[in-house]
Amino acid sequence: MIETTFNDVLIEPQYSEIISRKDINIETKLFSNLIFKLPICGSNMKNITESKMAIELNKNGAFGILHRFMSIEKNIKEFNDSVKIAPNTAVSIGTKDDEKERFYELYKNGARIFVIDIAHGDSLNMKKMISYIKEYDKNIIIIAGNIATGSAAINLYSWGANILKIGIGGGSVCETRQNTGIGVPQLYALQTIDMILKKEKINIPRISDGGIKCVGDICKALKYSEMVMLGNMLSGYTETPGKFYQRWNNDNQEMEWYTVYGGSASGENKGHDSFSEGRIKTVALKGKVKYQLRKIADGIKSSFSYVGAKNLKEFQNKAILKEISVGGIKESKFY
Repeated sequence: MIETTFNDVLIEPQYSEIISRKDINIETKLFSNLIFKLPICGSNMKNITESKMAIELNKNGAFGILHRFMSIEKNIKEFNDSVKIAPNTAVSIGTKDDEKERFYELYKNGARIFVIDIAHGDSLNMKKMISYIKEYDKNIIIIAGNIATGSAAINLYSWGANILKIGIGGGSVCETRQNTGIGVPQLYALQTIDMILKKEKINIPRISDGGIKCVGDICKALKYSEMVMLGNMLSGYTETPGKFYQRWNNDNQEMEWYTVYGGSASGENKGHDSFSEGRIKTVALKGKVKYQLRKIADGIKSSFSYVGAKNLKEFQNKAILKEISVGGIKESKFY
């Protein structure tokens, strides 16, 4: 199998009997009680998802996962603010010993969906944390990652993870691949994990995390996953955390508002000045995120209609990804 990424393929159109996008249901199921009308979740990054974003995602049928780069006290407040309106809000923890206190305090306040969020999920630290949480309460829903190989997927499943988070180094502000040489092209990771899980007859939901530049990439990722996590595509909206600043835009010859957006492995998120695997960039203010979410929903429905799929399961069965040439990539305006 060629190590393809999103730019290397297009979804082949097929005969369709769908009359209107209104006939299409893009609902997704991550777990028995985790069902969403839009197969999108906001990245659990410091500059993407706190309570305001989690609530707005929920209002539009998507999934909110709070980041963990804050004090435990603030984490509890953000969770309580979210869960009043968005009951399916998830929280994030790491794997270090002091994160057990974060887990306990959030659990005590009602959290039951936990993302164990580390750069390298196929590790002893992940195994120990999954075991710790499941021993505490076997009914807790664990989303574990990040991973990029079939063997890692089998490991996390065997350790007790309920949902996999797939993707290493593909984020727009992630520099893991540049600074460590580590990573797997995102689409290839999704394809190989899907192939190996099917071979082993393992049925576990997956969230694709990273490499998304446009709605078309989301559609390609949904061929092999139940949900797509977005960071850059949700950055700069009024619901994102952090301050907005003003600057002069030479191109438009006017003042504009902007904020900052950084990778989860950057020092800005971890509270120190080391930026070994992430960077910070500025993002112009884009307005309300609900308009972006509606655009994404419309794009997914259109993609489903092109292959004659009325729902996600049909899309995953019917969608055919065709590799394209360098000329095809240019023609598709991917660069």
